[in-house]
This record gives sequence, structure tokens and C-alpha cells, in this order.
Amino acid sequence: MSWLTQYFLNPGFVLPGAALASLPIIIHLLSRLRYKKLRFAAMEFLLQSDELNRRRLIIEQLLLLFLRVLAVLLIMFLIARLMLDPSRMMLLRGAATHHVLVLDDSLSMRARVDEEMVFDQAIATLEKMLSQDDGSTASMRVTVLTMTQPDRPLVTDRELNAALLQDLVPRLRNVTCSFTGVSPVPGLTAAENILAADAGAARHVHVITDFRKSDWVNRPEVVAALKSLDAIKAEVSLVQVTRDSVANVVLSQMTSETLAVAVGVPWRLNLTFHNYSDQKSSGLRATAYVDGAALPAKVLIPDIEPGEDAVLSHDIVFESAAHHEIEVRLEDDALLEDNRRFIVADVTASRALLIVDDDGRQDDAGFVAAVFDPQLSGVATQVRTSDVLTTARLDDYDCIYLLNVRELPADATLLLTNYVRGGGGIAWFPGDQATTTWYNTTLRDGDEPLFPVSLGTLQEVEKSAGDQESVFQHPVFEQHPIFAIYNIPDSPFADLVQVSKWYQATLDDASDDSTRPDVKVLARLQNGQPVILEHAIGEGRVLTFLTSAGRRWSNWPISPAAPGFVVMNLLMHQYLQKPSDAVQLREVGEPVQFEWTAGEYSNTIDVFLPEIEGDDSVDTFFRLQAAPVEVAAEEASGKQLDDRLAVSVPQADRPGVYRIKRYPAEGETEETWLALSVPTAESDLTLADASEVQQQGDLGHVRIVSAETAGGLSASDAGREMRWVLIGLLIAVLIGEQLLSLRMSFHAEAKS
Repeated sequence: MSWLTQYFLNPGFVLPGAALASLPIIIHLLSRLRYKKLRFAAMEFLLQSDELNRRRLIIEQLLLLFLRVLAVLLIMFLIARLMLDPSRMMLLRGAATHHVLVLDDSLSMRARVDEEMVFDQAIATLEKMLSQDDGSTASMRVTVLTMTQPDRPLVTDRELNAALLQDLVPRLRNVTCSFTGVSPVPGLTAAENILAADAGAARHVHVITDFRKSDWVNRPEVVAALKSLDAIKAEVSLVQVTRDSVANVVLSQMTSETLAVAVGVPWRLNLTFHNYSDQKSSGLRATAYVDGAALPAKVLIPDIEPGEDAVLSHDIVFESAAHHEIEVRLEDDALLEDNRRFIVADVTASRALLIVDDDGRQDDAGFVAAVFDPQLSGVATQVRTSDVLTTARLDDYDCIYLLNVRELPADATLLLTNYVRGGGGIAWFPGDQATTTWYNTTLRDGDEPLFPVSLGTLQEVEKSAGDQESVFQHPVFEQHPIFAIYNIPDSPFADLVQVSKWYQATLDDASDDSTRPDVKVLARLQNGQPVILEHAIGEGRVLTFLTSAGRRWSNWPISPAAPGFVVMNLLMHQYLQKPSDAVQLREVGEPVQFEWTAGEYSNTIDVFLPEIEGDDSVDTFFRLQAAPVEVAAEEASGKQLDDRLAVSVPQADRPGVYRIKRYPAEGETEETWLALSVPTAESDLTLADASEVQQQGDLGHVRIVSAETAGGLSASDAGREMRWVLIGLLIAVLIGEQLLSLRMSFHAEAKS
């Protein structure tokens, strides 16, 4: 009978009440045994006449017996307090109530209101809801989830009692708010899955949140998740722990054109600030820190209109070769965590640029090398012939210029392709000795061609005749980072470039297959023919110039066009520069995982975490073990791929700079520096309006309450509703029993 007693608040009365229901049946049977049957002739006629009414009398007797049994059962239901849900007509619905509480621990909950963190208010509200007793003796079970980790509940389907509170409250006070952004959908979905599997309970979901507009308004996926809860008959309460929206200015982006720079060379940070408020922000300043030491020069931020950005640059010069941690910190406001961003610069004594020139005199290479003065640019150039491509380690170079290359052996082509695929950049300047057949076939073969177009014939401007000057072609530049000097309004430098010779490549003919759809034309001559193109291979970039890098085909590297040539090549170096393998930029919440071929490194890594200001108790060092990665066999070749190892770093869950050490089988220890900053999706602290949420769909099962008015958890009110239903049924049954008894009883006819 245990399956039945769960539907009663006083289950101890169920079995005795069920036994009492048999009492009317026993009385009925005993009453039939009081009379002794005696047959005599005078009664035979009467029995024959009564036979016609026997069936009706039996039905009336059974109905009377049923009403008396039902009356006893109804009295028992009232005493035992039957818990059903008549409004939904779910007869087998359990009397217990299951509450799923979802605690919003996303980054925005770290905002401070009246010097108190919103997350602390949420914890206090959750404790109050669990601790307050509504006076009901109904069974209540609770599950407590966090919004960022709904798959790891703090409590799963536990009965709410003093023992649970004694265990749970200290754990709640040790829960820390995360630094990540998250949608409410995973938490709501987890609550739905938990309650859907619990068919024997009244279902309630409570979300304790700051109720930001960006989370709850104009989010179709959130509305769909709320409606899914209605489909399983779950009531939803959104408990708002904040009252007013607060202004917030955020450092939304911090980038640099390159993360690798030389000592003594200005390194430029690009900073973007955003104003999430309805008032103009004025007089803000930021401070830049290098390795924890504040730089004396402040970052002055211009006025920012509501909802607008302010973009500015800040230059830093490093005095030593090392990995340097850079932090830019905005003045404090409501949300401190999004006022800081981190980046790491890989600073070396100099940067390396490889210039390959197969021309005998290497004049073109000389012009390019002259641009990169090591003292000013921090770039050391090496001018070599194409033989170097198979003898040198290409990953040691920031980028590679390929000038006047006739053709390359197959192994050199493969090494170049792998270099670009891994993030390196190359620039082509084919000269008049280029073997066009090789460029148009070998370099354009496969899915990742190194050359973007099929080279046509050499084109040349008409030479001057007599006193007439030659009519040169001027390039028309598109908007692109390497053409910054040419894209300045009213810049004279573009008109100073004169091109006299170039390779033809037709792009406009739709039937022409000489180009790929991912090829961009960066500059055309005045006659419409392309002269500079760009395409990508893997993570790297390829720039192709259909004219020379020297002065044989243009005046680009000489006066008066030389200033533009110098600036363009300096920007090209930054644009093509291979990213440093030792430095990575990420946001908190992105998975941090390393994978390598078995045997390449040892199967352990060392992780050094950023320190927390004012808290020396947190561990800042972990040693993690890598695990094998299952790799399927290659279908095409039938060969098994190399065994691989992988390791995740779940401890990378707060902003700052992390160091990961790996130990190669041969060589020195390799270190990877990770700079993690908080996501800016949580920075808009504008609160939603309750009517805005309700108007998004049929959300009658959703109610929005404030933390002040939110009471304790309550049992389902189905028992109180059934009490009056049971009383009404009992009255109706008793009246019916009396009327039927009156009908069946004998009444002597009154004498006149």
C-alpha cells in the first residue's frame, strides 16, 4: 500500500479507513442473516408477484450499499487529507511537491549594488526560500542547480527538512559566482528534464536571477524553454534579486595587430570602451599595467554617448625580451570584472623576416630589406635564394617574401604550404623569369593552392615616343590594413605610384576559372586589371603582387612613392606575421585543451594559475595528466592515424594570465601563455520589465516576484482544493443515501 499512501498528508489513516469501508458491507450481510426462511402455500402467490420487482430491488440495495461505503471512504479521505490536482484531472499525480531552484551565477551577478554583490543577495534569497515554513505538513522535495553548471546539481531530489538545511546552507555560502556568461536556457532545460522524470509530484521551478533584459527579452530560445516547462505542467517563478538598472562602462575589447614584437619597438594596443547606460560617460581614465606594475601614462578616454563605443590606441615599449603580461584596468563601477582585460606580448630581441630572391643581383630584395631597419622596426631580414626553403626552419620567420622565383621543387612547395596552413604569411612578387606554366599548374593544384590566379601574359605601358611622356598605370587601393597610408582621406601617395609592367590575370569573365571564390582583389590598376590579391590557406594568409617589389616594373620603392612603400611593407609584416605559438588570447568559459601526438611530449603538463588579490589560500599550481584520444582509421588510405594525447584545463575559470608547461621528448621545456578575459555579453545590466517578458508568448504559468516578496517554498495547494470537493461530495452522498433509504423503507398508509 506504500504506493497509495504517498497521495495523503496523513497516510496513517488510510489503512484503518479502508478497513472501515467494509463495515457497511458486513452490516448488510448480517442483516440478511437475521431472518429464517419459512415457505408456506399462502406465500407462493405473493412470491410470484414479487419476482417481477426483484431486479429493481437488488439494484437499489446495491446502490444504497455503495453510497454508504463511499461515505465512509470520503470521511477517511478528509481525515487523511487526500492530495490530488482536480484542476488538471491528474488522478495519479503525487501529493509531494518537487521544487527545482536554479541559481543564476553568471558574471553579471557579480555587479555591486549598495556595496553588496548581487550574487550574495541571491544566496540570501535562496536560503530564505528554503528555510521559511509555510505551515504545511506536505512532503516537499528540492533540487538546487547553478545556471553555469546545471549538470552538476548542488542538491538532487532531497526532502526538505532540517537535516537538509543543516547540510545545504554551509555549502551555499561556499558557492562562488562564476566569471562566465550563460543563457538561462541550459538551466531551464535541466529543470525540465528533472521534473519530467518525476511524474508523481507537483512541479515548481524557481530561478533566482538579476533578471537582465538581455537574458529574458527578445530571446526566442528562452521563451521556448519556458513553454516547455508549461507542457509538463510546471509552475515557474522568476525571483528578481535586483530592483534598479545600473550604469556600466566596459572595456569591451583589447587587441593588437601582433602579439610578437621586438625590444624597443612601440607596440600598439587597440582599446574599445562601451557605455551601457542612458547617460553620457565623461572623464574616465584607465591604467595600463605591465607585469603588475602600473605605467605612469594614463589612458584618457573621450566622452562616450549612451550605447556608443570609444576606440583609441595606446603604445607600449618593452625594455626586455620575455613574455610580458599586460593588463588595462578601467576605473571602478558597478561591475568591476569587465573593467579589466588581459593580453600577453611575446617580446624578443628582434623579429626575423625571410626574403627569397632568385634574381642574380637581388636588387628587388635590397629595396625590401632597406625598409626594415633593425634599430627602428626591430625586424632582422635575411636575403637568400630559394634553396633556403628546404634547409631552414620556416617557423622561425614571421613571414616570407618570394621575389623573382622561377619555380620550386616539390618538397619546397609542400613546406611552404604547411607553413601558411599553420599561420604563416607569404607575399608573392613573380618576376619576368617566372615559369608561368609552373605557377598555373603546380602552385594552383589541389584544394589549397599557393597561388591565387592563373598568370597571363606580361603587360606593359606604351613607351614614350619623342617628347611624349609614358602613360603609367596607378593602382586603386581597397580599404585594407596594409593600405592605411593610401586610405587616408585626400592622401597623395596613391597617385605617386606608377606601374609600368604587370602580369595579366582576368577576373571579370564569369566563364574564367582562373580564380577561386575566396580570392579578394585588394588593388586594381586604372584599366581595371587586378594587381594585388589575397587569399587564405588554413590559418595563414597569402598576398600576391602581380608587379615587382623593386623599381624595374614600378617606381614604388623610390622617391616620391617611397614613403608609401615603406609604410605598406611595415604593415604587411604585421599583417602576415605568424602568430606566436607561445601566446594565446581567450575568454573565460572557452574550453582550454591541448592535444599532441603520443611521444612528442610527456603525458603530464604543469599549470600555473593567476593569483587572486588578497587571497593566498587558493592553489595556483596544478599538474594534470593527459589521456589517450580515440582516433578513427583514415577511410581513404586505410592507415591508422598516430596515437594522440589530450588534456583539458578545467581550472581556467577566472580572468588572468595562465602558464602551461609541456615537456618535449627532446629539447627544452615549452611554455604557452594564455590571457583570459571575461566575456562582455554580461556587461549590459539593464533590467527587464515583467510585462515585456509576459507579452512574449503564452506564459501564464510564469510569474515574476521580487526577492523581498518571495516567501518560502510551499506545498501544492491541491490538498486544500480537494478538501472542499470532498466535503461537497460527502454531503451529496449522505443526502442521496437518505433519499434512497426513504424510498426503500416501508411506510404504513395513514388512516383517514
